[in-house]
Amino acid sequence: RFVANAFVALGHYYLDGIPNSQVAVSPDNAVRMFQHAASYFGDPEAQYQLAKLYLAGTGVERDAKRAVPWLVLAANKGHYQAQALLGRILFNGEHGVRQRATGLMWLTIACDGPGAKVPWIAHLRETAVQQASDDERAMAYIQLKRWVAGRHE
Repeated sequence: RFVANAFVALGHYYLDGIPNSQVAVSPDNAVRMFQHAASYFGDPEAQYQLAKLYLAGTGVERDAKRAVPWLVLAANKGHYQAQALLGRILFNGEHGVRQRATGLMWLTIACDGPGAKVPWIAHLRETAVQQASDDERAMAYIQLKRWVAGRHE
């Protein structure tokens, strides 16, 4: 865990640089640090950060098809920011992937716990609930029940 956290911290340092030091902004190095922690240690924060880099095209070619699997991995490990981002992508049909009920499910999961206190996450879920049809809300509820049951088996 400590080693994974160190790679994630280095990734953040390379994204932002460290003022008055020799650590300059280097998106390429950030990608390498997050990739290592995500792949070798299965670190959910690294998986989330790597997905964001793929979505933005920072240090890598912009590629949503490579981002979404990283979000799924982190989301399934309880990373509420990854859950919310995945939910938004699926609900809104961003990057050619549209699954409104599944997106609403992930947004609901993201709001269970600390994610409920994060304004952008709460707003995403509230907006999705308002925009979803009755059928989409019902399907999201069914999927949510299955997801919770699978976590307790």
